[in-house]
Amino acid sequence: MFAIRQLLVSTLIFAVVPPAVVKAAESAEYVGGTVKSIPVNSAGSLNFDNAKEIRFNYSGSVYSLPYDQITNTEINKAESRRVLGKIPVPALIHRKQVLSISYKDAAGASGTLNFELAANEAPVAQQTIETKKAGPQTAASQNSNDWWGDKYWKTNRNQGQWDAKSAQNAPASATPAGTK
Repeated sequence: MFAIRQLLVSTLIFAVVPPAVVKAAESAEYVGGTVKSIPVNSAGSLNFDNAKEIRFNYSGSVYSLPYDQITNTEINKAESRRVLGKIPVPALIHRKQVLSISYKDAAGASGTLNFELAANEAPVAQQTIETKKAGPQTAASQNSNDWWGDKYWKTNRNQGQWDAKSAQNAPASATPAGTK
């Protein structure tokens, strides 16, 4: 009976832990910037689902920033926590990085948003912003009918490309080399 109870408790613990880990991975904290509508040290999550804007969901509110207004993104090392304001405490388990987003609003004024993220989430967020900022033309070129093997093998699909290469590489004169 004890073994069954121990197995049941272990299973429950492992079933509950992954959702907690996933929830922590999605968290972001606004640590400063020029936006006054977001309180400093507000915890929330960054949402990249919208194709036109990034959203920061915090405390029941949402701050949106269109991708076309973003001018630069940068990742910096987060400040270490301090005890009594003087003694630094190293982050041994949960390393953090600050994702800084620079933008120009519709009026042309410059601004920044600084979000503290887990060290493994910050580069992913930066890459997502850069991809969304590039727009649909980049996504269309990635989804094109290109295949890496086209430069090595001639198929019916790429026959025109190979014919063009053959024509370029053909000698200009009709006389074969070494004959008169």
